[in-house]
Amino acid sequence: MNDNIAMIGSRSKLINQLVYFDEELHRFLEVFVQEKSKKSEVEKTVHKYMEVVERILSNFNEESINSVVLIGSTVEVYYLDDHINETFTIVFPYQANPEKDLISFLSPVGSQLLLAKANQTYKIKLPFGDTSVIVKKITFTNSALIG
Repeated sequence: MNDNIAMIGSRSKLINQLVYFDEELHRFLEVFVQEKSKKSEVEKTVHKYMEVVERILSNFNEESINSVVLIGSTVEVYYLDDHINETFTIVFPYQANPEKDLISFLSPVGSQLLLAKANQTYKIKLPFGDTSVIVKKITFTNSALIG
């Protein structure tokens, strides 16, 4: 029963994200994307994100919601170069708090891992150089504070 309630809450959260982006995308871009050259790129990313969320909602189950990194997903990655694991949650920019492992989907790491799939290797560009990570685990977080 509790799992069912959590899934309903997760579904509602994703629907709310779609409504928000559908109604507020241009305002979102004005507030959170300062560089004009980046606005088009972020807008394309958000539209792709919306398409993926719509597909997940059309076949909604625990496997589908945890198959790809979404806004609200807790992600465990393994850094191949450093041999360390790190876990963080992808959030909206206004919710970001790196000290609490909450990173914006617009941040360098967040933007490159948004829509990533579990058990796949990704090359991540960071300010100090490139690194490769394996996305070990994705868990959509059904918290009122996230997404």
